[in-house]
Amino acid sequence: MRILVLLFSLVLLIAAPASALAAPSVAVRPVSFTVTNPLELGALRTVRGSLYLPANNTQCRKSVMLLIPGLSYGAWAWDFPFEPDTYSVARALASQGFPAIAIDKLGYGASDHPNGYTLTVESYAAMTSQIVTQLRTGLYQTPLPSLPLAFSRVGLMGHSAGTEIAELTAALFGGVDVLIATGYTHVPTPRILTDFTTGDSVRAALSDHVYFGGTVEQRTEYMYNLAAADPAVVALDTAMAELTPSGEILTISSQPSRLVMPLITAPVLLVLAEQDILFPPSLLGVPVGELELALFTLSSDKALHVVPGAGHSFMLHTNAPETNAVIVDWLSERVPACQASVGLPLLF
Repeated sequence: MRILVLLFSLVLLIAAPASALAAPSVAVRPVSFTVTNPLELGALRTVRGSLYLPANNTQCRKSVMLLIPGLSYGAWAWDFPFEPDTYSVARALASQGFPAIAIDKLGYGASDHPNGYTLTVESYAAMTSQIVTQLRTGLYQTPLPSLPLAFSRVGLMGHSAGTEIAELTAALFGGVDVLIATGYTHVPTPRILTDFTTGDSVRAALSDHVYFGGTVEQRTEYMYNLAAADPAVVALDTAMAELTPSGEILTISSQPSRLVMPLITAPVLLVLAEQDILFPPSLLGVPVGELELALFTLSSDKALHVVPGAGHSFMLHTNAPETNAVIVDWLSERVPACQASVGLPLLF
């Protein structure tokens, strides 16, 4: 079945017009970061991703948003390879003057793949902090003739498990100027708690990488409100879904960031999806989103946005452009955007 889905998705990509596969207002360059995993006794690992820059100002160093995906997603969750004008968060940010970097965490995609039990949410946070430092100093890698940019401000945007990692990073290591937490609260539904306990955690104890959700059907139900999603997007997402490191599954279940969230002082935007069956904005009449914001006790600047109609993977639903506009508007009031610049050459 997955082979048929993949073939269908490839046909869709081939049939798509060239204009739908390119966003000319954005320049993209590959980047990589050398990190040490505290659970691997100092072994050097490489995290790979892409830097998205305004095409008319590729040397802007004012700020950058580091985008951290959730379980079963690689960097492609932030730059979906289908109708990018609709489904690419990274390009939406960069086109409006906010450079962004989408990464494959260790164990995913193009990044190194160590034993999955060494990849916990705590170790991911430690490595994310190293990436934040490298973005501030410019000590990361880009292919020649490009030179790494050192950014004056660094923000984090996580989705689901990526939000857990972003919150741990901001709280325990600092150096984060803004935090956008999406698709995640500390009040999960009984459904996901039960499924995690009886399904994903059991499978994770048996293998160092597992398929999140166990089946294609269940993962799809987790991620989408099908009434508000393009079937072509759902099919391609399913075909691209990645195995999840078991260390990440086994450590996120306790949601350790709840203990340190009061240490976060950066401005916070919380984005939740109205039809999310994993982390809904309200549960049994309880305003979960508002309660979640209250946990950021030291942040004096915090806001909640609920995406109407969307499921868990809100950025892959048809109203994604409206959500991206909300995020851009929020950022524009808190970090400086790159202004249009005429005549600067592209270095790649």
